[in-house]
Amino acid sequence: MSLSVSFYRPLDYFGGAFNKIVTWVTSGDYCHCELVVRTTPKDIMNTVKEIYDSAQNNEYSPEDCERIISKIETNFFSTGFRKAVQTSDSMVLSFSLLWGYPMSVRVLTETSHDTWFKMPSENDTTVKLQDGPEVTREKYLATLKFSIEELGKGYDQKGALFSVLPSWNSDDTEDRREVYFCSEFIVMAYQRVGFMSDLSAKHTTPNSLYAYMTKS
Repeated sequence: MSLSVSFYRPLDYFGGAFNKIVTWVTSGDYCHCELVVRTTPKDIMNTVKEIYDSAQNNEYSPEDCERIISKIETNFFSTGFRKAVQTSDSMVLSFSLLWGYPMSVRVLTETSHDTWFKMPSENDTTVKLQDGPEVTREKYLATLKFSIEELGKGYDQKGALFSVLPSWNSDDTEDRREVYFCSEFIVMAYQRVGFMSDLSAKHTTPNSLYAYMTKS
């Protein structure tokens, strides 16, 4: 199994001037990235049930329990999601952190006419999908669980702005954060299952992550 990353160019949904500046400042083609998990309805629902039951039993901190229950009910109890589960043998989830918005998740499909919900293909000009290293089923499930548990956490605007500065102090030993920016979250997700240990999550931009994942 592999965990993938989608890298977005400053086009379409990301076509604003700010994203073009971000792309230029970070010396690459991309302004945003997301963790993409290929999974199954059964694995999703089993993981959601485990997390939801733990939150209802107050096994997380009180504020985390409230956030987790709310985000699970919003994202996984909806009519649209239930329909996708009932009609699919496999599913693709994309975990997103956008400037000014809490972490969210959406289902990607190969047939969607909306590029935001479409699984990236080799012919796409707005987004590139990059596969990560192969992981065991245990690590894949651990990453799926971690990603769902973090839904609703805030966007780290200060961290994103200063991520290109090596002098910006940060502690990369934390297992979780209260806020993330997009590439930071992805690096931390990989690090939790034994990859990218030589990267500083706080200093990784979408472009530096892409360069790392594609280096020979």
